[in-house]
Amino acid sequence: MRTLLPSILALTLMLLTSPGLAQSKVTPDEARAIAKEAYIFNYPLVMYYRTMYLQAIAPDNKSGGFGKWLHLGTSSPKDTDIVTPNNDSPYSYAWLDLRAEPWVLTVPKIEKNRFYTSQWDDLWGFVLDNPGSVEDGNDGVSVLLAAPTWKGELPKGVKRVIQGDTEFLGTLTRTQLLEPSDLPNVKKIQEEYKLQPLSAFLGNPAPEAAPAIDWKPWKEGAETTAEFWDYVNFLLPLTTPNPQDKPVLDKMARIGLGANAAKPSAEIQAAMQQGAQDALAELKKAATGQVDPALFFRSRADTKGDYENRALGILMGIFGNVKKVSVYFSVPKDGSGELFDGSKHNYEITFTKDQIPPVKNFWSWTMYKLPERLLVDNPIDRYSIGSSTPGLKTDTDGSITLYFSAKSPGKDKESNWLPAPEGPFWPVLRTYGPGEAILDKTWKVPPVKQVK
Repeated sequence: MRTLLPSILALTLMLLTSPGLAQSKVTPDEARAIAKEAYIFNYPLVMYYRTMYLQAIAPDNKSGGFGKWLHLGTSSPKDTDIVTPNNDSPYSYAWLDLRAEPWVLTVPKIEKNRFYTSQWDDLWGFVLDNPGSVEDGNDGVSVLLAAPTWKGELPKGVKRVIQGDTEFLGTLTRTQLLEPSDLPNVKKIQEEYKLQPLSAFLGNPAPEAAPAIDWKPWKEGAETTAEFWDYVNFLLPLTTPNPQDKPVLDKMARIGLGANAAKPSAEIQAAMQQGAQDALAELKKAATGQVDPALFFRSRADTKGDYENRALGILMGIFGNVKKVSVYFSVPKDGSGELFDGSKHNYEITFTKDQIPPVKNFWSWTMYKLPERLLVDNPIDRYSIGSSTPGLKTDTDGSITLYFSAKSPGKDKESNWLPAPEGPFWPVLRTYGPGEAILDKTWKVPPVKQVK
């Protein structure tokens, strides 16, 4: 009998620490708190999957699949793939499946006065790299995009390797539009962006294809329902766990999230959904307050476990860039401390000569209607205004005044008018190639004032 005791003790210990029994010790209150943290942690993963699915996986996807470019012109209110699109640098999207082999990106040489950047993110929303003007200049470059575990040799002619924590990476590549008539030149540059499997780049036979994935169809609005957790469990196996995330991953396992985690009881599932609603409400409330967009979009090293700002950035504008490349200024309230509403007020903002945003490339304001955070239909088809806007007027003292209103401020002021909706709105200032005063936060956005 004594010889069986160690085995019995070992078996008992194994059962007590198994996912199912560990989960049974979670109270609904504990599950709700863990789910709130888990929702914020996984929100970027699920929302990046939404964009990847719509652009590269869905039967009616817009790009033609992985490894294909989706080149767009200027954004319009019809563009709904991502929230808060910009209108100054037409987008080029692409998604890569890196399971079978790495891919090579080549961006072309372009003129010195034009800004371009090929931003690459993993499914966690981390900004991995930005081949282009800021990182490499405008002479063109080739880089390798690889899975998290790839450890091969960098090919000749390729400058560096880009890796994240997922086997699927996506790009939002931006090419500056110098003026409306410049669009054909932008399109020519976009056509020169090249993506090749490493085998094709080297002239070698292609490796065996990766196993097919039974993709989970995206259901619009799933991030607000209990199905959010189904997407989390579907997506986690497509990521490579990072030691930095172990504490939250361990908590998630207690409520049935992650590999080999037991399915939670109906009571715990209900508590999880309450936790998700708590998290979403917290994120939406934070989005209407004073925020620092420089904290939204960062590398994993720079993020340092700040999951809330990472999620808030995705909520307010997926695929935003790191501050070295561009700094965004979210302005949720006017100078009186009120939320913007085009049905109640007209607004204006004045930059004195010394207040004009200090940038190496360009700056612009973009108008978004709320709560959708999409561009605003208007009679002059203007969705952004800034330093590159043709005809923008500067006053005799060197200042610039811009007008945000649903109705024209008058013919003499329309050159500086950014149309607003007849309702709630949100203006965002983007600065590209931000100067030192923006990076060190000594430069401030002047107040946007209500006017009659």
